[in-house]
Amino acid sequence: MRMRTAGMLAGAFLVLVLSSVGCSVSQLLARQPAATVTPTRTPRPTWTPVGGGLRVATPTLDPTRFPAPPVAAAAAATPQVFVPGSGQPIFVPQSPGGAIPGVQTVVVIIVTATPPPPATGTPPPPPPPTTRPGPTPTPGPPTATPTITPTPLPPVIVEVTVDQANVRQGPGPTYPIVTRLDIGTKITVVGRNGAGDWWKVCCVNGADVWIAASVTSVEGPLWAVPEVMNIPPAPPVPTNTPTPAGPTPTPTYAWPFRVEGVPEVNTLGQNYFRIDAVIYNGATPYWGYKLRVRKLFTGQEWLSDGSSSYWTWTVTAWPNDGKNVNPTTDCPSPRTGLLCQKSNLKWDSNGVGVSMDDDVWEVTVADGAGTPQSAPVRLNTSATNSKWYYIVFTSRK
Repeated sequence: MRMRTAGMLAGAFLVLVLSSVGCSVSQLLARQPAATVTPTRTPRPTWTPVGGGLRVATPTLDPTRFPAPPVAAAAAATPQVFVPGSGQPIFVPQSPGGAIPGVQTVVVIIVTATPPPPATGTPPPPPPPTTRPGPTPTPGPPTATPTITPTPLPPVIVEVTVDQANVRQGPGPTYPIVTRLDIGTKITVVGRNGAGDWWKVCCVNGADVWIAASVTSVEGPLWAVPEVMNIPPAPPVPTNTPTPAGPTPTPTYAWPFRVEGVPEVNTLGQNYFRIDAVIYNGATPYWGYKLRVRKLFTGQEWLSDGSSSYWTWTVTAWPNDGKNVNPTTDCPSPRTGLLCQKSNLKWDSNGVGVSMDDDVWEVTVADGAGTPQSAPVRLNTSATNSKWYYIVFTSRK
């Protein structure tokens, strides 16, 4: 009995001792500070917003690194939703009772938004409608070219701008001096040298001479002045230049046309004034020129028709061979005893109803507009001795 009682007491004591030791150990463990664990921080990810936020997987504890006694099952953790740009913290759950800190393993699921399809550009406008060409106009008949009456150019005139300007035989200071002209003298240009610094003028004592362009002013169609090609070489310069003797000749105005020879006079036998004229360049008849005829005592004046481009013939002496004469065919090559005169313009006062009378008549070559182109030719007429006149006008060109 005593042995049983002693055994029970010993057992109780042993239990008490063990309990005390266990409490001390528990208190010792409880007082010991917990070890500090520095978790490895995952770099903050770059969030791509999708539908207002990203869903993050639920954090879990790593039991291999931090073992813990089995605990009662805790309530399921609520997934954390992060709002991009909000700066909200990440919460790390602990073991039940907060005894063991946990390490959060964050798994981030990045959802990349599907980019919207590229914007479709504005379609190009439809091409403009093709315009059908209209009908091609059919040209009408060509317009007839009007016949233009040739009008000769006005003469080119030089005026001496210095006193006692030298006039020479050729275009240069080494040619002999013919005469000297006073300032203001006007004379007609008929040619130029190749350099264009000397004018060939007409006329001094009936001859063409030269004057330097530097001592003159000029007016008129210069482009129409021809270049003189056959200029004789300048003579050697004499030691002493003689002074021209005698009075200074007076230059005359050179009209485009001049009288060739002396007008011929033929018996008419009727009391009216008649002119047969030749207007040509020495060989070819000129077409379109007219005669200005003036009766001085009465002051009447007339303008003839235009000259023709062909010759008409007038027989002035007949052969005595008994053959008929056809002026058109016989006059160009006259036979013995046949005398003919050619002309390309005729005028008589009978056509205007005026008698010849004792008077003075002036005959001048004019262009198609009636502008004089020659010096007037004066003819004295007599009613008791009527004549008709034959005048040849030659162009200076």
